Amino acid sequence: MTKKIMILMITAVMLMTIFSAATTAAELQSVNYLISGDSMEIDTLQLEPKFSLNGGHQGKLNLAFDGDGFHIGADVGLNMIAQQEFRMDLHLMVTDQVDTESFGKGVGISATTLNSDLNFFWQTYYFVDDNLTDHSYYRGGARYNIGPRSDFELSIGNQYWDLSNRVINFGLNFKM
Repeated sequence: MTKKIMILMITAVMLMTIFSAATTAAELQSVNYLISGDSMEIDTLQLEPKFSLNGGHQGKLNLAFDGDGFHIGADVGLNMIAQQEFRMDLHLMVTDQVDTESFGKGVGISATTLNSDLNFFWQTYYFVDDNLTDHSYYRGGARYNIGPRSDFELSIGNQYWDLSNRVINFGLNFKM
């Protein structure tokens, strides 16, 4: 348990250092509020601030509470394709927990459409930890524009701290 706490503290300090050093290079782009669950039971509340970094790249934090504890994930997206109506990024992700592992490291890819009303997105990650039986984390769905700076999200996926838990996500995305 103390090893997990030490890793969490080191990760938190590193993330704060990176984001505080990059405050001139990072700008808050949007915040996503998600409620996740299966059937009629709410499993998780999530907060995802997304940052725009220099060079068109993105950074994202995922702060989640699943009723038992808090989870944190950090993600940096390196832009591969950027067109007027489509974007594809390569991702590097670290998390506080992946299934039974106390520290997760993953690589992933995401794609999203960039239309004015309805947008579709998909993101998938592969965790490189050897002791996992399931290595994939994914989320995909649609965002519908409900205001000048807000979207409604409906998506399906799993959770990076419990890869076998399949969930439906309902959320609101606020653009800054």
